[in-house]
Amino acid sequence: MSIAWRWKPSWVLAILLIVGLWLRLSSIGFGLPALNDPDELMFELGAIRMLRGHTLNPGWFGHPATTTMYVLAVVNVLVGLGGWICGRFASLEAFGTAVYADPSWIILPGRLAMTAFGLGTIVLAYRLAKRLAGLEVALVAAGVLTLSPVHITYSQIIRSDMMACFFMLLAMLAALDIAERGRWRDHVLAAFWLGCAITTKWPFALSFLPIAGGIWLSRRSGDNSVRACLARMVVTGLLGLCFCALLSPYLLLDHATVVRNLTGESQIRHLGSTGGTLWFNARWYLTGPLFTGLGAAGLVLLVPGLAIAARRPRIAVLVLPLLASFFVVLCTQTMVWDRWAMPILPLCAILIALGLRGVIFRVGERWRGAAAALAGAALALPLILTSLAQARERMHDTRQLASAWAVAHVPPGSTVLVEHFAFDLLPQPWHFLFPMAEVGCVDAAAKLHGKIGYASIDQARGTRANVDYGTVAAAKRDTCRADFAILTQYERYKAERSAFPEEYAAYRDYVARGKTVARFVPKPGETGGRIVTIVDFRVVQRATR
Repeated sequence: MSIAWRWKPSWVLAILLIVGLWLRLSSIGFGLPALNDPDELMFELGAIRMLRGHTLNPGWFGHPATTTMYVLAVVNVLVGLGGWICGRFASLEAFGTAVYADPSWIILPGRLAMTAFGLGTIVLAYRLAKRLAGLEVALVAAGVLTLSPVHITYSQIIRSDMMACFFMLLAMLAALDIAERGRWRDHVLAAFWLGCAITTKWPFALSFLPIAGGIWLSRRSGDNSVRACLARMVVTGLLGLCFCALLSPYLLLDHATVVRNLTGESQIRHLGSTGGTLWFNARWYLTGPLFTGLGAAGLVLLVPGLAIAARRPRIAVLVLPLLASFFVVLCTQTMVWDRWAMPILPLCAILIALGLRGVIFRVGERWRGAAAALAGAALALPLILTSLAQARERMHDTRQLASAWAVAHVPPGSTVLVEHFAFDLLPQPWHFLFPMAEVGCVDAAAKLHGKIGYASIDQARGTRANVDYGTVAAAKRDTCRADFAILTQYERYKAERSAFPEEYAAYRDYVARGKTVARFVPKPGETGGRIVTIVDFRVVQRATR
């Protein structure tokens, strides 16, 4: 028996999207003009490189994130043109200069683009769930994604993950079209979305699994033999690779850079994100991003959802292999990241909604409405509270607190080493140093005035995963002499000193030369970020003169 909806489903979906937009926009400006997530600048530098060099080669293919950088380039052009038309910039060159002084001009529009893709994944998950399991499952699945703290977080950050999820869901919808109609145009569209997914993020090549499942399901119509289905799978897969070459031609034309970037991405250890055994990684994802992103009630409802899905051929073929494959891939990596769980979230949201409906329908009709309300509250309320708490943390970050302290206490003319992209401090009358691994500490303001590109950063970083004082070449550490240092990585290396003994030793010796004058520690639900340590070296320097 179906639960009656008093409102039109389109109204409910519209309300969910409005709520989702509010949750994402309320803290989308976090940190600006400083960049608390350094990778945002890396993606933008690829887009800027294409615009400045009048080329389609972004110069970086680690994810490969080509489609992401293409989107960012288009957004940047629109922002620059809009500013020029409104008289804010005298020319597009002036816009480019302004960007290096205040990256908010491109970061905020880029985040808004990611938010648009995030809302798009909610709509696509709704459409997919509706076709697979009905209206009620679709609305609940959309609601879970709308309120998911992890989904909200990565709808506010410039990364390739949200776009890749968007293309994955489009590929799944095309696979469903293949299963239902089997037209060649559906195969071509599925291959196109597959190509988009791969050129956005490599692991989303797994999006071929639901496409192959859709082709296999088309056998039920009796029109295709096993041989014909296998042939269609091969043709569609090859066509997807052709679309990859068309969408990102420099994957082939600049293959040397592709190999170098992939080598740089394949790290065995990464500060704060080193993985472990298969079971360690599985537990990390289940108790970390999946628990945060879906809630305890969501993980519980996932169990009956999986059982119900296994008995429904279309869901079993189109959803479960993809979910299982992504989870296995995550658990077998040498590193663990919250964002890597992103493709699992929309799939789990559908299964959770399926499990919720299955559980409610086992309740007597008299109590079914109350059971639905209670279960919905148990599912939604923790997600809402966590989302609001994380928004507060993002808007009150330790790095911005450290900047406020520095503005109040660091005298003019001081030399200040900063480890994060503290663009909010650039107007201060100080000389800034920024650590760049093999090169040593460089004049940050001079680099920005020279409009530094990603290639120089990549070259300086070498094979090192991080750019911080701990990774500065030993022979270059004298270039990091400063009056003050704002350290965002010191405590992280201290916590993992057994894994990074050389880096921690460098920090320990560096901090010992001065006096720690301020320390900012994150507080759950109030303050986000990392532990920031501010060191004053002036007293020690005067004593040694």
